[in-house]
Amino acid sequence: MCAVIFRIAAFIYMFDVASAQEPGSTIDYQPVWSYDDEANWPGRHCREGGRRQSPIDIKTSDVVHDFTKQFIKYGPLQFTGYHKVLVSGINNGHTIQFSSEGEEAIHPVLTGGPLKYLYRLEQLHFHWLSEHSINGVKYPMELHFVHVRADLTVYEALGKRDGLAIVSVFGNVQAELDDYQQEASELMQHIPKLLKTGDRISGVLLDMKKLLSPNRESYYTYSGSLTSPECNEAVIWIIFDSPIFLTDAQYRLFGKVGVGRHNFRSLQKLKHHVVFAPAETKLHMPQIVLFFEDVIRVISDFFTNVGTFMSNGIQTE
Repeated sequence: MCAVIFRIAAFIYMFDVASAQEPGSTIDYQPVWSYDDEANWPGRHCREGGRRQSPIDIKTSDVVHDFTKQFIKYGPLQFTGYHKVLVSGINNGHTIQFSSEGEEAIHPVLTGGPLKYLYRLEQLHFHWLSEHSINGVKYPMELHFVHVRADLTVYEALGKRDGLAIVSVFGNVQAELDDYQQEASELMQHIPKLLKTGDRISGVLLDMKKLLSPNRESYYTYSGSLTSPECNEAVIWIIFDSPIFLTDAQYRLFGKVGVGRHNFRSLQKLKHHVVFAPAETKLHMPQIVLFFEDVIRVISDFFTNVGTFMSNGIQTE
């Protein structure tokens, strides 16, 4: 089994230190894998597929409203300590990532919903376009809050079906935002400092609760995998259906981030996936805001050679 080092000093993007670096070694921030070459990603599950690979297209007609508490057994989601989070930021060549700083005991924690255990927040990162889609429709952005089960080491968590919990928040884009849509404004002031691979900042205090969905009672959830090498099937996904908003100018800024043409994994074939939703929640149908033509041009390169996921549905692994 190829060694995956999940946490080394700066906690490099969702396990992409799969190049098996040892603790204490010098970290090379140049990508060791590419979104343009998924067939050669490290990790057997990445190359050969598995039973529950992610991301997927979520068909709302197939979502199971969990009246019998088959999967969502543990009450409302409970987010603790997200109001003021000390983080460091880095452009690791695949995304911009903000990692929790300080002792694990002071990290924000999440429990409830489908989560039997307590999970500590390790980092937040971004994908543009979104990785998951809803009824074949992708959002301009998807934020991932990556958590590790608090009673496990990181290495142990990667081998457990519920070792990790990733909270996903879609990002929508419009020309101007109302006062109540300023969720990302605090975060966005730091993005210009992280445009080049290897750029980093530290000592940043973020109110991450603002970046969570405005409706945290309405979500999809399923057992899946990491969407980057080594694609471990160790993730409970919690995907809010109500997005946060960015202005078109804020979104254009991500087009300047030096991570290549795009940074989302292709949609995976449905196998043993079952997507649940809270029993009494009325899910919102996705509404993608139409925005300026120049923003369309910014994201057009992302689609080059990626495939027509909108028309072809879910891609094979």
